[in-house]
Amino acid sequence: MPQERLQVETTDEREGACAAVPPGTPEWITPELVRLTQKVWNPRYKTSLTRDEAITIIQNAGRLFDLLTRE
Repeated sequence: MPQERLQVETTDEREGACAAVPPGTPEWITPELVRLTQKVWNPRYKTSLTRDEAITIIQNAGRLFDLLTRE
């Protein structure tokens, strides 16, 4: 069973918040990737994306990539 983790990184002062990756999240999803996803997708939504919404977007993109790269 994969070891659970909590990864916390502080964003730079301009953004003023920290991103944490909750336990059970795949290892390849980093706090930086969550922040980048929020930065890219926030302008396309009426409200700011939550961390969990950003993680869902990342996981769905990962599943799509897996599907498209199958032999």
